[in-house]
Amino acid sequence: MTTIVYFCITVQPSITFYVLLRNALGLSALLIAYYIPDRSSLAQRQGFDAFSPYLFLVLMYCWIVFHNTILFSRLYLQGKTKTYLLWTFALVAFSSINMHLVLVYLFNQTNTLPHLLSFWVFTLAGLGVYVLFRYVHLIQPSQPTQSHKDETKLVTFLHCSIDGLERQIPLQQIQYIESLENYVKIVTAQKTYIARLSLKDAEAKLPRPAFLRISRSHIVHKIFITKTTTDVVFIQQQSFKIGKVFKRYVDEYLNV
Repeated sequence: MTTIVYFCITVQPSITFYVLLRNALGLSALLIAYYIPDRSSLAQRQGFDAFSPYLFLVLMYCWIVFHNTILFSRLYLQGKTKTYLLWTFALVAFSSINMHLVLVYLFNQTNTLPHLLSFWVFTLAGLGVYVLFRYVHLIQPSQPTQSHKDETKLVTFLHCSIDGLERQIPLQQIQYIESLENYVKIVTAQKTYIARLSLKDAEAKLPRPAFLRISRSHIVHKIFITKTTTDVVFIQQQSFKIGKVFKRYVDEYLNV
């Protein structure tokens, strides 16, 4: 059950239906896992007290999903460490104080520390497994498995769907690709395309080392890179932040 819950929290399908289904399955597995040992004491609790632990689990699950997919992925992994720490600390502090007050004044509990510890442990455990899955998912599949020269020769066009029509965009024209959730923005010197494609699928279709994924949101074409620093890649006058998870991977490929 726990494996199903963490899998649902960490894996990120690109289609909204599967996102909802994933979270519904994860939350259901969590509630069932808690209900099985709780059956004997459930009948002894009256009124709202009987179901309050399950409400706590629902709120906890929602918090973990919000923290991992919004705060951690869109702030920390994009280099906004201070903003991430500020928001996370503020929300954790607010939630802890609110939880303490609810337990004391609504449920007449004097020892709220175990509940607060559960909140903190759930948050750290959810983050830890999320980071593990992201690291394995993002870094390991991107390791080179065959000759770069042979791979580049085999692929000359990016096949994608644009406005419902199948298009072939020459690879030598693509400067960079930017994620737009279920779509990507493909930028060339002549034109910008919006294609029905996830960034992960685009990465799988593009040859390496010519194309390099540098963050959760961007893939760049190495021949158009005009300058690089420790944390930033430049294409002409436009800068692209290198994601923390991708730094080692980017360094390796830029030195190929």
